Amino acid sequence: MRRCNEEVAGLLQEYADLIAITGGDAFKVRVYEKAARSVGGYGHEIDGMDAAALRAIPNVGASIAAKIDEYLRTGSIHQLEELRTKIPAGVRLLTTIPTLGPKKAMVLYHERGVDSIEKLEDAIHAGAVRGLHGFGTKTEENLLHGIEVMRKTGSRVHIGIAMAVAEEIVPALQAVPGCERCAYAGSLRRMKDTIGDVDVLATAEDPAALMAAFTTLPYVTEVIAHGETKSSVRTAAGLQVDLRVVPGDSWGAALQYFTGSKATTSAPARSPCTGS
Repeated sequence: MRRCNEEVAGLLQEYADLIAITGGDAFKVRVYEKAARSVGGYGHEIDGMDAAALRAIPNVGASIAAKIDEYLRTGSIHQLEELRTKIPAGVRLLTTIPTLGPKKAMVLYHERGVDSIEKLEDAIHAGAVRGLHGFGTKTEENLLHGIEVMRKTGSRVHIGIAMAVAEEIVPALQAVPGCERCAYAGSLRRMKDTIGDVDVLATAEDPAALMAAFTTLPYVTEVIAHGETKSSVRTAAGLQVDLRVVPGDSWGAALQYFTGSKATTSAPARSPCTGS
């Protein structure tokens, strides 16, 4: 499990990104970015600190300290959760493309309905992007090059984007009749800063029914593979999600194996630093 400081730093950086995407105050964005760097590089573990102690960290004022304290106590920051609901995960994914900033990502979403990398590429080739404020021929060339670079190097996204996808899919699968257990695993469960693919494990009375439900979820844009015990899809956010159905008596071992870290298998899928 990564250090609590790094986990909280990632949340503060995500908060800064979301403020920028929604057109918030640029000064506030910089404040949270500075706080994220300070918390991530702080020499002492923040786990167990109260709000007063947190304010001793450079660039952490009362408001940010209160948010960190809330996360340490409850496992979430309500203002961050509210911002997440306002922005489609695909829009946040767009900002990982080199040269595409938050404001332009929102222009693409509001003006052309672009909420995935695939839709952006299609829109550019169709000439639908040209003419938008701030988008010219050179911008299109830069965006296509950025998409190509991402595909060659492997597209990894911030944990907040992957978590938003997982927190849609897991509850949807849990609601399928016959689904007994369902949780995300892999690097997302290990709370890594960036995520490649989202791994989901489940046990079910009827694996075929669960697979059918998984591959027909409304935000699935492509079925990469469809099998009896494993299926892979691509979502509107551009992320690949793999679902594996395992026998009930193998749940613990499978969760440990596909997560890759013993430390995470006994912990809740999403928990505050305290007690993790």
